Amino acid sequence: MTTTTASRADLLMLSAVLATCADCAAERVFVPVQDTTAEGEFCCTTCDAAVFLMPTTPHVLRRAGRAA
Repeated sequence: MTTTTASRADLLMLSAVLATCADCAAERVFVPVQDTTAEGEFCCTTCDAAVFLMPTTPHVLRRAGRAA
């Protein structure tokens, strides 16, 4: 099965993350670096800064309604 350029771009964006870029000094979209086997290497889509992002599990705190 061959992968077209469009489907490669779609796959990249499916694995993109939102994080703060130190170079841009703002929140940006980061895509994984393709030409490496190391997990956690990402590239800023705005300035091309390369960063290593640790995978985390989002923690969601839900509070029951307060008793008055």
